[in-house]
Amino acid sequence: RDFTPLEILFIRFTLGWLALWLVCPRRLKLTDRRQEWLFAMAGLTGVTLYFLLENIALTYSFASNVGVIVAVAPFFTALLAFRFLDGERPRANFFLGFAVAITGIGLISFNGSQLALDVRGDLLAVVAAMVWAVYSLLTKRIGGYGWNVIQTTRRIFGWGILFMLPAA
Repeated sequence: RDFTPLEILFIRFTLGWLALWLVCPRRLKLTDRRQEWLFAMAGLTGVTLYFLLENIALTYSFASNVGVIVAVAPFFTALLAFRFLDGERPRANFFLGFAVAITGIGLISFNGSQLALDVRGDLLAVVAAMVWAVYSLLTKRIGGYGWNVIQTTRRIFGWGILFMLPAA
């Protein structure tokens, strides 16, 4: 029997949450209710939306396409960090390095095979990369609080699992 992308996602992160709980069962204590909002948004973007979009994209497009497209996430992350976190303005070296990296990823992924596009899957992969960029900014903010990484990851996973339930 085959598992749907949602079933794979749910099982994967539930097992991950349980493993993290076994390693560090202590509860993470927040100092402000607004901090919970960051965890909820990180769970929605980095667990539920990103992986669901990527898994669904793989049902429509080739894994090589999705792999190359999702590799664009650091590009989106840098642009969002510049815009929303007062990050450094990307310079010519950033764009040149990105072009070289994507070319290398493409050469490895496609390995001489012909590029075949599927608009549905490829577009879902682009959206997944954008969602991952948002998740990256959220986790950077969460990391700035200095909490235990296992506890924060478990809390993010918990919110992600919670957001999966309506779709499941």
